[in-house]
Amino acid sequence: MKRTDLADTFVTAVTDFDINTASLNEIRAIQELVYERKVVALKNQRLTREGYQQFAACFGELEQFKLKNYHDPAYPNILVINNRNSGGAVGARKLGNMWHSDSSYLAEPLPLTLLHAQQLPEAGGDTLFVDMQSVYVDLPKALYEQVIDRQAVHDVRWTYKVRDDDVGESIQEIFTRLEQSFPASTHPTVAVHPRTRRESLYINPGYTSSISGYSQEQSRALLDELFAFALNPQRVFNYQWEPHDLLIWDNRSVWHCATELPRDAQRVMFRIGVNDGEFFARDVLREHVA
Repeated sequence: MKRTDLADTFVTAVTDFDINTASLNEIRAIQELVYERKVVALKNQRLTREGYQQFAACFGELEQFKLKNYHDPAYPNILVINNRNSGGAVGARKLGNMWHSDSSYLAEPLPLTLLHAQQLPEAGGDTLFVDMQSVYVDLPKALYEQVIDRQAVHDVRWTYKVRDDDVGESIQEIFTRLEQSFPASTHPTVAVHPRTRRESLYINPGYTSSISGYSQEQSRALLDELFAFALNPQRVFNYQWEPHDLLIWDNRSVWHCATELPRDAQRVMFRIGVNDGEFFARDVLREHVA
């Protein structure tokens, strides 16, 4: 197994590793690497769906996507992302095209995401990442003091994509139904990782709607300032997919965003979510040094 770090603080590519023949100890080493480097790309992994699920299950409990039913009927733990899903094909056509941390709107967010490339377009379809541990470390003192010991509200309603069966309902009716099915959740603005004990700024543009202790206007202004700080172009890593790549990332520690792709482009990905245990540690935060 050979590792190549693709950026200073996160994102590592692994070659000379085959999921189909890997020992449990080797898989555990990959898992620890995910916690250390936050995003890990396992290169050239040719997998059956059974093999993919078996590998993912070594990290923890497999979770079904909770918002929409886009699973292969025979493999309910695999969410299919299919850019050309017309004509009855299985899959979500467009998913994750905003900066977010997967399912932060849930009371128990999704810790780990695995994404395996099935079919790739000739160009485009990249995935962008930002290291939110690094963002936290680099926060100016004034911003740090405004977020420490705060709670943030995460709400799925603002990024909900209207479905065919929503036709005929008002926006208020759709929002009321979403509020009942997926009520907003509150999480600490600074998350302590249960494995590494490192802190991350745990908010995101896709789902975070407010921060406790501020008026709505103050909260919106603060979030906009924090998002702008995090999305400095120098912090954004653009991952360019290659055939049979398998990416694993830790939602406690990074944001990600799918880039736009033409409707007629062919891109099919298989996603598995894994619950590896406690999402937040309850440790006392270390003193901020930035």
